[in-house]
Amino acid sequence: MSIKLRDVNGIPLNLGLDPDWIASIPDFPVSPGDLYVATYPKSGTTWVQQIMSLVQKGGEKETHLLFDVPWLEFMGKDRALALSPPRTLKCHLPYHMMPGRDPANSTGKYIYVARNPKDVAVSFYYHTKRLLPYEFTGDWDCFFECFMKGEVDFGSWFDHILDWWKHKDAENILFLKYEDLKKDLSGSVKTIAQFMGYSLDDATIEKITRQSTFDSMKDDPLATYDKVPDVQKVLASDATPFIRKGIIGDWKNHFSPEQSARFDAEYTKRMSGTDLEFDFE
Repeated sequence: MSIKLRDVNGIPLNLGLDPDWIASIPDFPVSPGDLYVATYPKSGTTWVQQIMSLVQKGGEKETHLLFDVPWLEFMGKDRALALSPPRTLKCHLPYHMMPGRDPANSTGKYIYVARNPKDVAVSFYYHTKRLLPYEFTGDWDCFFECFMKGEVDFGSWFDHILDWWKHKDAENILFLKYEDLKKDLSGSVKTIAQFMGYSLDDATIEKITRQSTFDSMKDDPLATYDKVPDVQKVLASDATPFIRKGIIGDWKNHFSPEQSARFDAEYTKRMSGTDLEFDFE
């Protein structure tokens, strides 16, 4: 049982994205002050969108994340070009397919969020089951095989993260880990705000932190996608919540011992020599 995707420049992508637009995004202009949150899917994208939006608005928010930090790939060329710089955008594209082709040498700023891949795989499984256009009716075992082969939306986790990791030391790239946000959300909010160029007092940092917890966001209609009309149209009848668990280690409830061993072997091979480590517990 496969996932319905199309190939765009070697990357499998969902059918809701315009392939001509995706192929042209590397030529999309990057302006000074442009800000991107870039991630492999299901790695904490919405979480950091929430933080970025609240930082820009001093802890006050009246509009949905879709409008505050729109998704570049989904917008289409006309809507994207109509945005006045500096822009704040979300993007799941691999490093080399980003606007400007080489983020580390562009005039924009990039917050890249990485999450341990076993939890990513589980979250991605439920996400894929949620959305009808994927036409995926398989079980976890089936999805695991797709994930291992990189036959999922936006391709291989390993390829995606390692390309970004190579540029982690660039001054205009902030490389964050999902698990570190979980351990110290307030400190992470402060780090993100400073990287964005904001100097916020402790009260504002705390206000943003409160609104960026899992419990706060799952009940916030401006921070989840479940009530967005266009999203509701494509949700499966038994869809799990968009903001589902948000914990570290949920993979243990899904991976069999054999699957875990297979993944660990691939992880060791692909990540060897990178010094990039994750908390899987």
